[in-house]
Amino acid sequence: MHRSQLDEMQLQKRNMVGNQAYMLLFYLLLIDIGLYGYGFRWLQYPMNVFIIMLGCMTYYLIRLIWNNSYVGPGIKNKSVVRKIGLVIALAGIVAGITISYLGSNSLEMLFAYEDNAAMILLIVSIVLFIVLAVVGLISKWQNRSGD
Repeated sequence: MHRSQLDEMQLQKRNMVGNQAYMLLFYLLLIDIGLYGYGFRWLQYPMNVFIIMLGCMTYYLIRLIWNNSYVGPGIKNKSVVRKIGLVIALAGIVAGITISYLGSNSLEMLFAYEDNAAMILLIVSIVLFIVLAVVGLISKWQNRSGD
């Protein structure tokens, strides 16, 4: 077996969690459609589906990390730190280009719409990234202590 691949138990857990996340997505979208039919609108159309999908994907990632099914057993390598640094630098460059492209009106654009979808998306994304980081740290701590 290649060192970076998942073993059989990890594959089965990943598939089980994927099926659960898909079913959760399906039922949440059905509930959203039903509520929309009764006149309850919590966000405008594309944003409500995106928030539901983002929540289900975060559930999927949290469960994968929690079950140690995200990555297989790998070889400890110092180049991993360099790769992570490169990805962070690239993300910073893309964010800088995006901010410079949007100009000074980028923050005003967040508050220009009536439904506050952009602000809700920003807050939900930040909270979900924090939750993923905490779950990842807990998983690393559990692996280090031998649980």
